Amino acid sequence: MERDRVTILVVTPDKRGVRSLNIRTFHIRALFFVLTGFMLVSLVSFVASYKLYKKAKRKNEVMGYLVNQIGTLSQALSSNLFLEDQLNERLGDIEQKLIEMQKLLRKKGIKKELSIGGEFIPADRLSSSYFDILEKDIDKLMDTIKTVPIGKPLSGKINSGFGYRKDPINSRLAFHSGVDIDAYWGQPVIVTADGVVRHAGWYKGYGKTIIVEHKNGYETLYGHLSSLNVKEGQYVKSGDVIGFAGSTGRSTGPHLHYEILKNNQNVDPARYLSLR
Repeated sequence: MERDRVTILVVTPDKRGVRSLNIRTFHIRALFFVLTGFMLVSLVSFVASYKLYKKAKRKNEVMGYLVNQIGTLSQALSSNLFLEDQLNERLGDIEQKLIEMQKLLRKKGIKKELSIGGEFIPADRLSSSYFDILEKDIDKLMDTIKTVPIGKPLSGKINSGFGYRKDPINSRLAFHSGVDIDAYWGQPVIVTADGVVRHAGWYKGYGKTIIVEHKNGYETLYGHLSSLNVKEGQYVKSGDVIGFAGSTGRSTGPHLHYEILKNNQNVDPARYLSLR
């Protein structure tokens, strides 16, 4: 039995006596295993806690990264939506200009749908610069339609063309400086381009006549009118009603005598009556 015990001698600080403490080896072994087990449990718990800490830290880093990415994407989306609104607005402006152009062409007697074509450009590649170029081209075309005498001054059949013909009054060969367009009495006559009225009144054998000066050396003449709707010096816009058809002057019946001059030289109006 003595072998199963361990005696521990304890000496008091004042050395007055010695005390002995008998502990069974079983209890020492048990205490050793308890302490060892406690240390193992503590070590496992520490390792597990450290892993959880690292995992949580990684999650926080990932969450932070995702939040930043979401913020960046949100800003990009807002920017793209703003750009899309701008492009839609520009597209609306261009569409409105095309509608105005179509209306003006129809007013000038040109019934032609505007042709559209060109390179295919996906919506995500559209930019403000592309619309700048497109709008600039449309503005140039609109300016041409407004300032060049394109179209008919009134709706009607051409009774007599440009060039030499037999005179309708004396049947002699003579040069016809314009075209005669069939009309009914009082039919509205429009000006075919923007310009300034140079003459509004009686003019030679053309009776009541209006002469309009345009840009780029163009001039138009509207003869045999029944009445005038403008006066000299007045600025007129393409499509404005400037007078009404009649048969004043040297004429055999209601019609419009229409001339186009380029740099003071008469040109064939038939070349300008429609778009080819």
